[in-house]
Amino acid sequence: MNETMPITAAKARLSELVGRLVHRGDKIFITKKGKSVAVLLPLEAYEDLAKKERRNLLSARSALADLDAEIEQMCRDAYSEREKEKDRDVTF
Repeated sequence: MNETMPITAAKARLSELVGRLVHRGDKIFITKKGKSVAVLLPLEAYEDLAKKERRNLLSARSALADLDAEIEQMCRDAYSEREKEKDRDVTF
């Protein structure tokens, strides 16, 4: 079960909330001044999210790794063209 509660209530009931996370798998959304600021969730749910995040990061890294050689070649080409135009004034 999901529940939303103010941080003051969560502080007062922390032991109870941890029990609900462990035994029932509840997720508790914490608010501060009426705005959502945090979520309490079971460790297993957190670990699942962390695994998915790692897989996504590894996939992104693999996809971008193929671009390294292409970017390096583009830089070489740009410097090569710059060298051909020695009289060109390049300001940084």
